[in-house]
Amino acid sequence: MKSLRVSFYLISIVVLASAFNGCISFRSELEGAFNGTSQTITQAEPAAICFYFSHLERERGLDVVPKIIQPRRGFRDILGEAMKEISNIKSYATFTDNENDVDDVKRRTLRDSLKEANDFTIHITFNRENSFAKHFFSNLFFYGTATLLPVGFSWDYLITADVSNASGKLLKSYSRNVSLSTWNNFLFLFVYPFYPSEVKTEEIYLESLKNIFKQIEADGALKK
Repeated sequence: MKSLRVSFYLISIVVLASAFNGCISFRSELEGAFNGTSQTITQAEPAAICFYFSHLERERGLDVVPKIIQPRRGFRDILGEAMKEISNIKSYATFTDNENDVDDVKRRTLRDSLKEANDFTIHITFNRENSFAKHFFSNLFFYGTATLLPVGFSWDYLITADVSNASGKLLKSYSRNVSLSTWNNFLFLFVYPFYPSEVKTEEIYLESLKNIFKQIEADGALKK
């Protein structure tokens, strides 16, 4: 009977610690960042741009190919802020890949027509990856120690942008890399409001987009 009470208390501690678990997140600097001076293209003719987005996620060791996922919350606001780096946008259209597009002829036709109808297409891919094995053993250790010891989980982000013209010719390619680490522990519940993963993730999206658009502007990649 005593052993049953001990087991019950231990299980209760694990459940409570998990329920009130906190986390803190840190991110690396943007690898491959453009550090040059942004040069506004004052004489560039206004151009129609198609922003084409692919949001992908892959667990290495579990997924053979990246899987299409939905954009993160607030992505439209992030895009609107980043677009301020490009000075010669006359008009723009957006298209975001959906996991059902492979079976949707109308969606694929719309995507291709937007590319042809605009002067330039910027295909931006957000590829989010982690190690399935590392996350599996981190979770095992995390719950095996009743969440008493901090455990880290990491994601690697690769952001690429391919600029092409209306005929589909590739003009420029850009890429940025950044990592996000999140540490979980019940004591971090009191630190979490100052280091939330949501803020760090939004920073990654906004900073990478702004930096790529800044380089596109400096390169004159959207000059007709």
